[in-house]
Amino acid sequence: MLMWLYEILAPEVLFRHIALFLLLVSMAMTTILMLRLVALAAGVVALILTTFFAYDATILFWTFLFVAVIMVQLLLYYRHHRGRPLSAEERLFHEKVVPSLTPAQTRRLLEAGQWRDVAAGTTLTRQGEIVTELCFISRGLVEIMVDDEKIAECKAGNLVGEIGVSTGDPATATAVCASPVRYLSFDTGRLYGVLDRHTELQDALELAIQRSLRDKIHRQNFAAAHTGGAAP
Repeated sequence: MLMWLYEILAPEVLFRHIALFLLLVSMAMTTILMLRLVALAAGVVALILTTFFAYDATILFWTFLFVAVIMVQLLLYYRHHRGRPLSAEERLFHEKVVPSLTPAQTRRLLEAGQWRDVAAGTTLTRQGEIVTELCFISRGLVEIMVDDEKIAECKAGNLVGEIGVSTGDPATATAVCASPVRYLSFDTGRLYGVLDRHTELQDALELAIQRSLRDKIHRQNFAAAHTGGAAP
């Protein structure tokens, strides 16, 4: 009985069981980060085993390589998910458009766009023409015109062109910059490519478009009610 207990609790056997147990647990993890962390722990235990209790040069080499690969993957994961902090205008986009996303997911979406500075009088969308970009206004004022009549304004934090981007139909209004404007431009082709690869970004942006449309309808109805006109 004591001999059996001694064999079970022998350091070599104990470390072997711990390493294999941790490797098994890693396969049950639901996130890639936790899988790698537990697998790394299994690798470290295996290194201790093969270095101090059951030396084997071949197993030691492959175990060391196993641990090194996991550590590189963890470093890449950290750099990708932490990265640099969002700038002020990037935080505005995060807060106003995709608040449900993490900063890392927001950064992935931002990489699909390009910041532009344009002069007053620049046309972002033209009524009756296909919309080629989704615009997030960071600074300035954009007037929305239908049949040469101003019906609304868009300012910092608003989207322009979301109807055309979501439906593929020609623009229902012309958007003209009433002042110098800085905005984030998403080319529709590139944007669709990113959204197809990342469904969580697609869901967040679709929700943002729905909120933007709802907000614009509310503002137009409010303006119509206070001018005595009919809501568009």
